[in-house]
Order: sequence, then structure tokens, then C-alpha cells
Amino acid sequence: MEGQADKDFVERRREHRLPYQERIIFSDGRQSTTSYAINFSRGGIFMTSLDPLPMNTVGYVAFLLHSHPTSLCVKARVAHIVFDRQRCEVDCGMGFQFVDLNDSHRAIINTHILNVQTSYLELKRILAAPTPNATELQRALRQTPRLQGLDLLGLRYKVNRVCTVFETPTDFGLDDADKMTA
Repeated sequence: MEGQADKDFVERRREHRLPYQERIIFSDGRQSTTSYAINFSRGGIFMTSLDPLPMNTVGYVAFLLHSHPTSLCVKARVAHIVFDRQRCEVDCGMGFQFVDLNDSHRAIINTHILNVQTSYLELKRILAAPTPNATELQRALRQTPRLQGLDLLGLRYKVNRVCTVFETPTDFGLDDADKMTA
């Protein structure tokens, strides 16, 4: 049954999600919700919550990006809800899909994502050495504060895990049939 569910699952996201842990606010004009976001993409943002709003609720999400000096306020709708009572390692919440992004917001988000990608790829390069250069590592970690405090093993796992989203299925030696199930 579990194998069948995996085959029936259709990934609808157009963009890869990157780690993002900042407080965000969503308001639909009647109520506001404040919580932490855990991931971010060009297409939307995921907010943790044990009390999600109904699907397709439309409003505005306000958030900060480290690469931009002011907050962004973007029209968004609840496009995805996760509420898993069985597994505590699964973050419950709501996925917001950005709606009607203007060119300025799109450029700011693209710049932020490219900066994050560059930071992670630089960390991956540094961590590839058996004994990474401590000075280089500390400099690179300033760009990714969420990773500070991890030991070398945890750091390598997190960085390599995030870097997998920048790779194509062919980078793993998967053929076309495997791509459908990967």
C-alpha cells in the first residue's frame, strides 16, 4: 500500500524549497497569523502551524529576506496543508503560493535564492576537504546562520542535503523511468 501511495503522489511544486527560518505574518484581512516559516522558494513559503487556515484562503504574507533591507508583503493563497498526527518529525503547517508577484518582488526573491544557492555550494566545496579550513568555514557560515552550531558531521549532512535540490536527476545516474519515481 505504501509503495502504491508513493507512485500515486504527484509533485506539483514548480520550484525547489530551500531552508528558511524566519518569523512571517499572514493576514487575510479578517485575521492574522504569525509563525515561523521553514522553507521558501520562488513560488511560495511554508509556515508552521497546528491551526491551518482553509485551503485557498487568500491574503498577504509579510517576511524578511537577509539579502534585502526591508520586508516584503506579497499576495498569497493557502495551497497546501500538512497535518500529520503520526510522525512528530514532520512539520505541520501551510504552504502559501505567491500570487501576482510584481517584477520587483520577483527580482528580490530571485536574488535571494541565488545568494542562498551560492552560499551552500561554497560550503559544500569547503566541506569536501577531509579537514576543512576553519577560517573559510567560519566566513561561509556567516552567510547561513541557521547552520551555525552544528558539528562537522551534521553540517556536512545539511549542506549536502540542501545542495541536492540544485542537482538534476541525471546527476544521480537516474534514467527517465527512475525520474518519474524519484
